[in-house]
Amino acid sequence: TNPQLGDGLGAALSEAPWANAESKLRELRLDGTGLGPAAGAGLAELLRSSRSLEKLVLNNNPELGDGLGAALSEAPWANAESKLRELQLDGTGLGPAAGAGLAELLRSSRSLEKLNLGRNPQLGDAAGAALAEALQANAESRLRELHLNGTRLGPAAGACLAALVRTNSSLEFLNPSDNPQLGDAAGAALAEALQANAKTKLCKLWLDDTGLGPLAGASFAALLRTNRSLEWLNLHTNSALGDAAGVALAGALRENTETKLRTLKLKDSDMGSAAREAIEELKRTR
Repeated sequence: TNPQLGDGLGAALSEAPWANAESKLRELRLDGTGLGPAAGAGLAELLRSSRSLEKLVLNNNPELGDGLGAALSEAPWANAESKLRELQLDGTGLGPAAGAGLAELLRSSRSLEKLNLGRNPQLGDAAGAALAEALQANAESRLRELHLNGTRLGPAAGACLAALVRTNSSLEFLNPSDNPQLGDAAGAALAEALQANAKTKLCKLWLDDTGLGPLAGASFAALLRTNRSLEWLNLHTNSALGDAAGVALAGALRENTETKLRTLKLKDSDMGSAAREAIEELKRTR
């Protein structure tokens, strides 16, 4: 982290000969370096032409902004020579233009395995929906991790994420946490979609602070009764879940002798005495 490095680096990046066929650069970390709009063009050129880069980390550069998104939207993501596996853009001031460019990335990339867009509240519901739809349309996607925490997702994105989860066979970690407008119906739809997907590899699902309630509680209980892929489920900070959901979730796990679930987080989800007793009973029998 070098916050004084600044956007002067961006101007230099825009002039760098990224098309150099002999470049062997595999990893570039510029997190917390004070990058701003000028860096966007250079970084997009890097992604447009590099045939060696596998990991790019730009987290914690809030001034980088949506100009990067506009540049990204013009990058030829269908480049068959791209080796990019990991792109981290957490807390970089992305907005709708970035959503469009990144959706195009997900629609065509055959190398990307991890995409982190967390803490970009200006992305919004429409961008979340577009990203999920694009990923669903890419039959050759290898994406294993998608982080959309704190991006102001809502019901539209929730419905599209559920449709994605229903058919996807590459995702292992989905994180749409810290989006309280996602809502109860979207949570229920995600659980039902995961239950319907016999080919799922999803083992981590983080839904803390996503506005879940009784519908989602019942649907996740039904899922946990039979699921054999989930290892970590975050449902904490959903105060509308309540006592009945806690009892149902514990009962479902007691019935499922083949579950792989190791972590279930329910803190601050209004668990009452009945739920606490059911969870303690589950612990005693496991």
